[in-house]
Amino acid sequence: MKIEEMPISRVVWKDVDDLSANDYNPNVVYSPELRLLRFSLLRQGWIQPVLVSADGTIIDGFHRASLVKTDREVRALTKGRVPCVVMDLDEADRKLLTIRINRAKGSHVALKMADIVKDLVNNHGLSLDEICTQIGATRDEVDLLLMENVFKAKGIDEKTPFSRAWIPAVKGGRRVTHDSATLQTRKSGARSARKRG
Repeated sequence: MKIEEMPISRVVWKDVDDLSANDYNPNVVYSPELRLLRFSLLRQGWIQPVLVSADGTIIDGFHRASLVKTDREVRALTKGRVPCVVMDLDEADRKLLTIRINRAKGSHVALKMADIVKDLVNNHGLSLDEICTQIGATRDEVDLLLMENVFKAKGIDEKTPFSRAWIPAVKGGRRVTHDSATLQTRKSGARSARKRG
């Protein structure tokens, strides 16, 4: 593929009000990270475009676009416009791309991942091997995501924090849930461990 054929060579500025969220994104951004994203946009400006489909559905970059919609200062930077790359992809490829990007960033919600994987198998006819290859997952990970009621049986819900290996976080023998205190404690502990190590 030549440089001029690559998607990044086709950045266009679009009005944020013409963009809409997808209904499958497994990525979650918490308040501290959202504040950091806001700070970065205000300090450096836009350094990465939002990926959108032809109809304006966001494939990647929802939180950046959301800040433009909801934050007066961020919106003023570009008068409500967002740098976008329009991707000509079918729904299955959009979902696969969203997962790959989120996995590469290191954070996503396993419950939503399970929904997407089931949709790709049941509604888009993708094979398990193709899904494994496309999202960089092992067959065991995909099989786990496809198990009926696996999360319910294990007491895992949308508030259960996961490590990068999708293992529910446990503290003092008890499963912990996402709240600002827990997240701060986990981050502080990680910082302390890095300083000691």
